[in-house]
Amino acid sequence: MRGDMAKVVTERPRRGHAEKSKKTTGRPIRRYDPDADYDEPMRLPISRGRQYGWNAKEFSDLINPLKRYLRSCIGRPWNKVHGELSQKLDRRSVSGSHIWDHVMWEIETHCYIGPDGRAYSNNRRFRLSGSPIVGLYVHPRTGLVREQTRRFDRR
Repeated sequence: MRGDMAKVVTERPRRGHAEKSKKTTGRPIRRYDPDADYDEPMRLPISRGRQYGWNAKEFSDLINPLKRYLRSCIGRPWNKVHGELSQKLDRRSVSGSHIWDHVMWEIETHCYIGPDGRAYSNNRRFRLSGSPIVGLYVHPRTGLVREQTRRFDRR
């Protein structure tokens, strides 16, 4: 794994947001009177989409290097992969914790093998317990990182 994986995934220049915010630079609602005691805002609140429109900031995460690394770990023990990731990514930092969230979304660690030999999710986080896994998972008996593709039933 790259030593600068945290920087590769999270640090990239963000596109958009070249215009000034309409929240602070728009037309005032009323004229400012220094003698009056106003409790109301001088400008109307505007939602983020109306502030910037099509020129809003975009997400700057590059997840593909992380996905490629996890796919290259197919067949390796999850404990070793987890150890490598723990050495390179600090969970105490915001960026390290954010990348760990992406790792845990990409690989299913809580699963079981059904009677048909396929892996099923045992995670109740998204109420998907019992649904077949599509993608990477940790085999419950061997502890190896495996991949399962979608099965198409022919009718």
